[in-house]
Amino acid sequence: MTNLLVLLVLSWLSLATGFAAADGGVSLRFLAERAPDNLGEVVLAAGDQLSPPFKLSSENLGAPIPATARKLTLRLKDKPVVLAEISLPELGSAFIVLLIPDPKGGFRAVVIDASDLNFKGGDVYFYNHADKLVLGYVGTSKFTLKSGEGKLLRPAGAKEGTYYDVGFGVRETEGDRVLRTLRWPVASLSRSYVFFYQNPVKNRIDFRAVDEFVAPAAAQASP
Repeated sequence: MTNLLVLLVLSWLSLATGFAAADGGVSLRFLAERAPDNLGEVVLAAGDQLSPPFKLSSENLGAPIPATARKLTLRLKDKPVVLAEISLPELGSAFIVLLIPDPKGGFRAVVIDASDLNFKGGDVYFYNHADKLVLGYVGTSKFTLKSGEGKLLRPAGAKEGTYYDVGFGVRETEGDRVLRTLRWPVASLSRSYVFFYQNPVKNRIDFRAVDEFVAPAAAQASP
Protein backbone atom coordinates (compact mmCIF):
# COMPACT_ATOMS: atom_id res chain seq x y z
CA MET A 1 0.00 0.00 0.00
CA THR A 2 1.17 3.51 -0.74
CA ASN A 3 2.59 5.54 2.12
CA LEU A 4 -0.23 7.52 3.76
CA LEU A 5 1.81 10.72 3.96
CA VAL A 6 2.39 10.64 0.21
CA LEU A 7 -1.33 10.04 -0.31
CA LEU A 8 -2.20 13.05 1.82
CA VAL A 9 0.12 15.29 -0.19
CA LEU A 10 -1.14 13.98 -3.53
CA SER A 11 -4.75 14.39 -2.47
CA TRP A 12 -4.14 17.94 -1.23
CA LEU A 13 -2.54 18.82 -4.55
CA SER A 14 -5.50 17.32 -6.40
CA LEU A 15 -7.99 19.32 -4.36
CA ALA A 16 -5.95 22.47 -4.82
CA THR A 17 -6.40 22.27 -8.58
CA GLY A 18 -10.18 22.65 -8.11
CA PHE A 19 -13.18 20.89 -9.60
CA ALA A 20 -14.56 23.73 -11.72
CA ALA A 21 -15.97 22.71 -15.10
CA ALA A 22 -18.46 24.01 -17.63
CA ASP A 23 -21.21 21.35 -17.40
CA GLY A 24 -22.36 21.88 -13.82
CA GLY A 25 -18.88 21.38 -12.40
CA VAL A 26 -18.29 17.87 -13.80
CA SER A 27 -14.74 16.58 -13.38
CA LEU A 28 -12.84 13.34 -13.89
CA ARG A 29 -9.79 11.82 -12.23
CA PHE A 30 -7.89 9.17 -14.15
CA LEU A 31 -6.00 6.06 -13.08
CA ALA A 32 -4.45 3.73 -15.64
CA GLU A 33 -3.87 0.09 -14.87
CA ARG A 34 -0.81 0.42 -17.09
CA ALA A 35 0.35 3.02 -19.59
CA PRO A 36 3.30 3.11 -22.01
CA ASP A 37 6.22 5.22 -20.80
CA ASN A 38 6.31 7.05 -24.13
CA LEU A 39 2.58 7.79 -24.27
CA GLY A 40 3.11 11.52 -23.70
CA GLU A 41 0.40 13.99 -22.79
CA VAL A 42 -3.30 13.42 -23.47
CA VAL A 43 -6.41 15.60 -23.60
CA LEU A 44 -10.08 15.08 -22.76
CA ALA A 45 -12.27 16.02 -25.71
CA ALA A 46 -15.94 16.89 -26.16
CA GLY A 47 -16.30 17.65 -29.84
CA ASP A 48 -13.87 20.47 -30.58
CA GLN A 49 -13.51 21.40 -26.92
CA LEU A 50 -10.27 20.15 -25.38
CA SER A 51 -9.08 20.05 -21.80
CA PRO A 52 -5.63 21.25 -20.80
CA PRO A 53 -3.06 18.50 -21.58
CA PHE A 54 -2.12 16.08 -18.81
CA LYS A 55 -0.27 12.81 -18.29
CA LEU A 56 -1.85 9.52 -17.28
CA SER A 57 -0.61 7.90 -14.11
CA SER A 58 -0.67 4.29 -12.97
CA GLU A 59 0.80 5.15 -9.56
CA ASN A 60 -1.90 7.47 -8.19
CA LEU A 61 -5.16 9.16 -9.15
CA GLY A 62 -4.57 12.21 -11.30
CA ALA A 63 -5.77 15.72 -10.57
CA PRO A 64 -9.40 16.56 -11.49
CA ILE A 65 -9.89 17.30 -15.20
CA PRO A 66 -12.92 19.47 -16.13
CA ALA A 67 -15.48 17.89 -18.46
CA THR A 68 -17.92 19.86 -20.62
CA ALA A 69 -20.12 16.92 -21.68
CA ARG A 70 -21.23 13.44 -20.63
CA LYS A 71 -19.90 11.80 -23.81
CA LEU A 72 -16.16 12.26 -24.09
CA THR A 73 -13.05 10.89 -25.70
CA LEU A 74 -9.53 10.66 -24.38
CA ARG A 75 -7.02 11.57 -27.11
CA LEU A 76 -3.34 12.07 -27.65
CA LYS A 77 -2.32 15.70 -27.30
CA ASP A 78 -0.44 16.00 -30.60
CA LYS A 79 -2.23 13.41 -32.77
CA PRO A 80 -5.92 12.78 -33.60
CA VAL A 81 -5.74 9.35 -31.97
CA VAL A 82 -8.61 8.30 -29.69
CA LEU A 83 -7.40 6.30 -26.70
CA ALA A 84 -10.75 5.75 -24.96
CA GLU A 85 -14.47 6.49 -25.26
CA ILE A 86 -16.00 7.71 -21.99
CA SER A 87 -19.71 7.81 -21.15
CA LEU A 88 -20.66 9.42 -17.85
CA PRO A 89 -23.90 8.77 -15.93
CA GLU A 90 -26.55 11.48 -16.19
CA LEU A 91 -26.24 12.23 -12.48
CA GLY A 92 -23.06 13.04 -10.59
CA SER A 93 -20.35 15.65 -10.90
CA ALA A 94 -17.14 13.89 -9.84
CA PHE A 95 -16.00 10.59 -11.33
CA ILE A 96 -13.01 8.28 -11.23
CA VAL A 97 -12.10 6.71 -14.56
CA LEU A 98 -10.11 3.49 -14.47
CA LEU A 99 -8.35 2.92 -17.78
CA ILE A 100 -7.97 -0.76 -18.63
CA PRO A 101 -5.69 -1.64 -21.59
CA ASP A 102 -7.69 -2.91 -24.56
CA PRO A 103 -6.09 -5.75 -26.57
CA LYS A 104 -7.27 -3.97 -29.72
CA GLY A 105 -5.43 -0.80 -28.72
CA GLY A 106 -6.09 2.12 -26.39
CA PHE A 107 -8.10 1.70 -23.21
CA ARG A 108 -11.51 0.67 -21.95
CA ALA A 109 -12.94 3.16 -19.46
CA VAL A 110 -14.52 1.99 -16.19
CA VAL A 111 -16.39 4.91 -14.60
CA ILE A 112 -16.91 5.08 -10.82
CA ASP A 113 -18.95 7.73 -8.99
CA ALA A 114 -16.37 9.40 -6.72
CA SER A 115 -19.09 10.68 -4.38
CA ASP A 116 -20.80 7.30 -3.88
CA LEU A 117 -21.37 7.02 -0.12
CA ASN A 118 -21.26 3.23 -0.44
CA PHE A 119 -17.57 3.56 -1.38
CA LYS A 120 -16.12 4.50 2.00
CA GLY A 121 -12.70 4.86 3.51
CA GLY A 122 -11.26 1.39 4.07
CA ASP A 123 -13.14 -0.12 1.09
CA VAL A 124 -11.48 -1.77 -1.90
CA TYR A 125 -12.58 -1.72 -5.55
CA PHE A 126 -11.29 -4.81 -7.37
CA TYR A 127 -11.10 -5.16 -11.14
CA ASN A 128 -10.15 -8.36 -12.95
CA HIS A 129 -8.44 -7.74 -16.29
CA ALA A 130 -7.01 -11.27 -16.39
CA ASP A 131 -8.56 -14.00 -18.54
CA LYS A 132 -9.34 -16.29 -15.60
CA LEU A 133 -11.61 -16.11 -12.57
CA VAL A 134 -9.93 -14.45 -9.59
CA LEU A 135 -10.97 -15.03 -6.00
CA GLY A 136 -9.79 -13.83 -2.64
CA TYR A 137 -10.48 -12.39 0.78
CA VAL A 138 -9.68 -9.33 2.87
CA GLY A 139 -10.14 -10.34 6.47
CA THR A 140 -13.40 -12.28 6.57
CA SER A 141 -14.85 -10.56 3.45
CA LYS A 142 -14.60 -12.74 0.34
CA PHE A 143 -14.98 -12.05 -3.37
CA THR A 144 -14.88 -13.70 -6.79
CA LEU A 145 -14.35 -11.83 -10.04
CA LYS A 146 -14.98 -13.06 -13.55
CA SER A 147 -12.77 -11.76 -16.32
CA GLY A 148 -13.74 -8.16 -17.09
CA GLU A 149 -15.66 -7.73 -13.83
CA GLY A 150 -15.28 -5.06 -11.15
CA LYS A 151 -16.57 -5.25 -7.59
CA LEU A 152 -16.57 -3.17 -4.41
CA LEU A 153 -15.58 -4.94 -1.18
CA ARG A 154 -15.88 -3.76 2.41
CA PRO A 155 -13.25 -5.55 4.51
CA ALA A 156 -14.21 -7.08 7.86
CA GLY A 157 -12.60 -9.18 10.55
CA ALA A 158 -9.47 -7.13 11.26
CA LYS A 159 -6.92 -8.84 13.48
CA GLU A 160 -6.24 -6.93 16.69
CA GLY A 161 -8.08 -4.04 15.05
CA THR A 162 -4.94 -3.15 13.09
CA TYR A 163 -4.58 -5.42 10.04
CA TYR A 164 -6.36 -7.82 7.70
CA ASP A 165 -5.16 -11.19 6.50
CA VAL A 166 -5.39 -10.99 2.70
CA GLY A 167 -5.25 -13.70 0.08
CA PHE A 168 -5.71 -13.78 -3.70
CA GLY A 169 -6.04 -16.79 -5.99
CA VAL A 170 -6.74 -17.86 -9.55
CA ARG A 171 -9.15 -20.59 -10.63
CA GLU A 172 -7.33 -23.01 -12.91
CA THR A 173 -8.68 -26.09 -14.68
CA GLU A 174 -7.01 -28.33 -12.12
CA GLY A 175 -8.19 -26.23 -9.15
CA ASP A 176 -7.64 -22.95 -7.33
CA ARG A 177 -4.05 -21.68 -7.23
CA VAL A 178 -2.81 -19.26 -4.59
CA LEU A 179 -1.57 -16.03 -6.12
CA ARG A 180 -0.44 -14.20 -2.99
CA THR A 181 -1.03 -13.98 0.76
CA LEU A 182 -0.17 -10.85 2.72
CA ARG A 183 -1.35 -8.44 5.40
CA TRP A 184 -2.98 -5.05 4.88
CA PRO A 185 -3.22 -2.42 7.61
CA VAL A 186 -6.64 -1.08 8.56
CA ALA A 187 -6.80 2.27 6.76
CA SER A 188 -10.06 4.13 7.37
CA LEU A 189 -8.80 7.31 5.67
CA SER A 190 -8.07 5.74 2.29
CA ARG A 191 -9.91 3.59 -0.19
CA SER A 192 -8.12 1.32 -2.63
CA TYR A 193 -8.19 0.16 -6.24
CA VAL A 194 -6.74 -3.27 -7.03
CA PHE A 195 -6.13 -4.49 -10.58
CA PHE A 196 -5.60 -8.14 -11.54
CA TYR A 197 -3.93 -8.48 -14.93
CA GLN A 198 -1.65 -10.65 -17.05
CA ASN A 199 1.86 -9.41 -16.33
CA PRO A 200 3.58 -9.30 -19.74
CA VAL A 201 7.06 -9.46 -18.19
CA LYS A 202 6.46 -12.31 -15.74
CA ASN A 203 3.95 -14.01 -18.07
CA ARG A 204 1.56 -14.70 -15.22
CA ILE A 205 -1.44 -13.15 -13.48
CA ASP A 206 -0.35 -10.38 -11.16
CA PHE A 207 -1.98 -7.55 -9.22
CA ARG A 208 -1.27 -3.98 -8.23
CA ALA A 209 -2.95 -1.64 -5.72
CA VAL A 210 -3.36 2.13 -5.59
CA ASP A 211 -4.72 4.04 -2.60
CA GLU A 212 -6.81 7.22 -2.54
CA PHE A 213 -7.08 9.44 0.53
CA VAL A 214 -10.64 10.28 1.61
CA ALA A 215 -11.56 13.06 4.03
CA PRO A 216 -12.63 11.91 7.51
CA ALA A 217 -16.19 13.16 7.00
CA ALA A 218 -16.55 11.09 3.84
CA ALA A 219 -14.96 8.07 5.50
CA GLN A 220 -17.49 8.20 8.34
CA ALA A 221 -20.60 8.93 6.26
CA SER A 222 -23.36 6.35 6.24
CA PRO A 223 -25.06 5.09 3.04
